[in-house]
Amino acid sequence: MDTDNYAQPLEAVMREERKPRPLPLKARDHMELFEEWVRINPDAMREIELTALAIDARSIRVSTKYLIEKQRYEGGAKLNPVTFYDDQGNPHTYGICNTITPLLARWLLERHPEMNIWTKHSLFDEMENNHEA
Repeated sequence: MDTDNYAQPLEAVMREERKPRPLPLKARDHMELFEEWVRINPDAMREIELTALAIDARSIRVSTKYLIEKQRYEGGAKLNPVTFYDDQGNPHTYGICNTITPLLARWLLERHPEMNIWTKHSLFDEMENNHEA
């Protein structure tokens, strides 16, 4: 979206913000929505990161499924979902779910490459290898 063009009609801006996503979501859509979710949930991500670091400090392998469940049921941060629209114009929400486990593991490894966390083969790896969208 051209954010410097203030002459755009309101409808054009709204259409761009409501970029439709086909269902089921493709890997690229999951990645974009995860990045947005991380951006609007900094407190939750900090809690997840601190929990992962505490587990890792005890020389125990970090489980992203555990981190997600702990955040869902015991986290102190408010979880803000990301709203997106399907190609029919229907609103949906993207939040913390088991689909993000590979993305969360890779996010943690980017920040802490030495962390004892396993990454399993996922659709996101295939997307990177095949350059799929």
